[in-house]
Amino acid sequence: MRMPVQPASLRQFVLLSFFMALIPLGVLLWQSHSALSDVSRYAIAEAESSVANVRRAENMQKLVNDIERSVLQFSILKTDALSQLAATHLNNYQQNLGSVCLNLSQPVLCAQQQQQLELLFNSYLHESNEELSPILQKIRQQQVQLTQVIWALLEQRLQQQQVYAEEAQSHLAWQTVALVVLTLLMVLWACARITAPVKMLDTMIRSIGQASHHFPHDKVDGPRELTELGEQLRWLASRLQQLEALRLILLRHASHELKTPLSSIREGCALLSEQLVGPLNPQQMEVVSLLNGSADRLSVLTEQLLDYNKLLQQAKPEFDWHDSKTLLQNCFNDHALSLQQREQKIVLDCQLPRIYTDSMLFRRILDNLINNAQAYGAEGSQVWVNLRQHDKFMLLDVANNGTGIPAELRAKLFEPFQRGKAPRFDAVQGSGLGLSIVADCARLLGGLAEIIDVGYADVCIQVRLPLVEDAV
Repeated sequence: MRMPVQPASLRQFVLLSFFMALIPLGVLLWQSHSALSDVSRYAIAEAESSVANVRRAENMQKLVNDIERSVLQFSILKTDALSQLAATHLNNYQQNLGSVCLNLSQPVLCAQQQQQLELLFNSYLHESNEELSPILQKIRQQQVQLTQVIWALLEQRLQQQQVYAEEAQSHLAWQTVALVVLTLLMVLWACARITAPVKMLDTMIRSIGQASHHFPHDKVDGPRELTELGEQLRWLASRLQQLEALRLILLRHASHELKTPLSSIREGCALLSEQLVGPLNPQQMEVVSLLNGSADRLSVLTEQLLDYNKLLQQAKPEFDWHDSKTLLQNCFNDHALSLQQREQKIVLDCQLPRIYTDSMLFRRILDNLINNAQAYGAEGSQVWVNLRQHDKFMLLDVANNGTGIPAELRAKLFEPFQRGKAPRFDAVQGSGLGLSIVADCARLLGGLAEIIDVGYADVCIQVRLPLVEDAV
């Protein structure tokens, strides 16, 4: 069976990306070396050609002087040596003229000079100085013109060489820009190939940490280590979901199973307390009272577990407009007896007449916050409840005097089954679910809960929820 191709490891991918990024740089170095070599060869060739033309021009100028001298001397002395010398100078000049005229775009001037040379060559043996002087002067003048043309050609070639160098420089600059852009694109591609799976892994980790039901199902595509880590996170998320389901089932079954024997215990305690099965002495009545109080506390704990289990299983909140004072006052009325027993008074500051929320979740938040303030607040103190707007949020503050909460314990108190070190002043033993329920309800409503410091109370719990303004 053929094995599937394994993705490259992170190390291999980084090395491959590095070498891919070096390819455009290598091409740039090669192009630069090639361009510099071409410019260098062109410059050397032009320099050699220019030097050769300058030397020919100087040699031709000397030959013109030699021709004039030898011809004039021959016209006077009439010797064979001078005649041969003049002929040699004329032949040398014609050879140089032919080489120079190949590179010059002056065919008329070259033809005229060649014509004057032939005229001189045919007439210097039998003509006098007076007859040869116009021909020699014409040859000298045309040689001056040829020299000027050669220098003009040199200047033109220098300009062409400068233009060639500038074009090569411009071409190399554009190549550099293109290759740098290509290198940048390769680097960005490599970064995307690494950051994309890292972002997906981050999303997976966040969904696991937030107990999200929208765990990404796409497979992590990238280096082998990141792909394997994605599969491990997927297995971990699946395992955590299974454990969470088992926990909820265990919590639900345990809570329901506890209610049946607990009801029987409470009914039995009620029968004993009312002495329907016979009279009890004072010691027996005290034991029955203790049993009745323990049964009541166990019943409260069971109800809290059921309430927390119901909260965890709650679906999407049902938002609607509600009268805020009515919601708050109904909650205060339910807690009026326990507040009255501890001589606590609620001070309400409601600045929002209507709120857009889920009434059941909002009521759970209020119930648990008021219960905490009543249980942990100082006897005879006030409980401050403030509902106000801040920026685009709705803030619900419930504060009381009592034992302060250290900063290092504040975040931990919002976790399930976590209780602070401050003692409760009511008859119920806490389960550590109150603030956890507050935090979960706030999360379901799109907000959060935290403990803050205020100047008018020792403890203040603030719930921040998104604010929807009344359109009416």
